[in-house]
Amino acid sequence: MVNQATILGRVGKIDVRTTATGTKVCNLSMVTTKKFVQNGEKKEKVTWHNITMFNKLAELAEKYVAIGDMLYVQGEMENQKYMAQDGMEKTKHYIIAHTMNFIPKGVKEQKAEPAAAVQDFGADFLDDDIAF
Repeated sequence: MVNQATILGRVGKIDVRTTATGTKVCNLSMVTTKKFVQNGEKKEKVTWHNITMFNKLAELAEKYVAIGDMLYVQGEMENQKYMAQDGMEKTKHYIIAHTMNFIPKGVKEQKAEPAAAVQDFGADFLDDDIAF
């Protein structure tokens, strides 16, 4: 079985904490957009994703990631049930990140050195692999 999620989007919010046992945890939100045409009208769908990073990835995010940065994140989907304040049981969906890659600001389609354009923290990914 496979449980893999891949997100290429912009960072909306960052929250980094250290647990009582000393584990660094970073929770961040990322936004992705999808453009399409419906009934001849151009539309855009915006989706927010919750990402959780632990240990080294959380430390890197705390040090180098800022709101508005574009990131490429791969990980696994996770669900957590909880009781809301209104007494209703709800489910939170999020991604536990295994890899994170930074997408440099101002990246153009033609690059002199594409291999140097992305800092890799665990995945073999080049920005040339992006479909746009």
